[in-house]
Amino acid sequence: MATIALALSAAEKEHIIECTTPKAAWDILVKLYEGKGRNRKSMLLQELFRLSLGTTEGMDAYLRGVREKMSELSTVGLKLEEDVKLAIILNGLPERYRYLVVSLEKEEKIDFDELTARLLEEEKKVDPVEGRGVKMALKFRKMEGDCHYCGQQGHWKRDCPVRKYREEKGQEDRKEDRKFAKYSM
Repeated sequence: MATIALALSAAEKEHIIECTTPKAAWDILVKLYEGKGRNRKSMLLQELFRLSLGTTEGMDAYLRGVREKMSELSTVGLKLEEDVKLAIILNGLPERYRYLVVSLEKEEKIDFDELTARLLEEEKKVDPVEGRGVKMALKFRKMEGDCHYCGQQGHWKRDCPVRKYREEKGQEDRKEDRKFAKYSM
């Protein structure tokens, strides 16, 4: 019983918590995971509907997870229509993909491979770190916060025009003069 329990996640242990023998626990797990019955289909569908881009490590992992769940559903005898598959994928995307989703919903026919390619390409535009919208990230990065040199908004200390002006003129950098820096130019 200990070997079985140690191999399971916390959520899976809930199913066998009341079992007193390893055989009873094993039988429940067989019904849950190897069965082609209603319970297995229901569990796979729930896992598929819970998948979203926010719960995975990027678009590639999200699409791989969706494919795996759909493949498992197919093995237990539940074949989803193409429109349903696409709707599930699009539903798992966050709000920042809204414009792509709207344009994809207007198209008459789109296959899974084409959708995958478009989503991977869109991730590069939208997501700053993993190919996510580098232009957008730089635009917001410049605008956030105040300059630590002159106190003005819209630039950082390294880009400060007041600092550069003073360096060009060879003026001494004095902290007490910084608060008046914006008036001295």
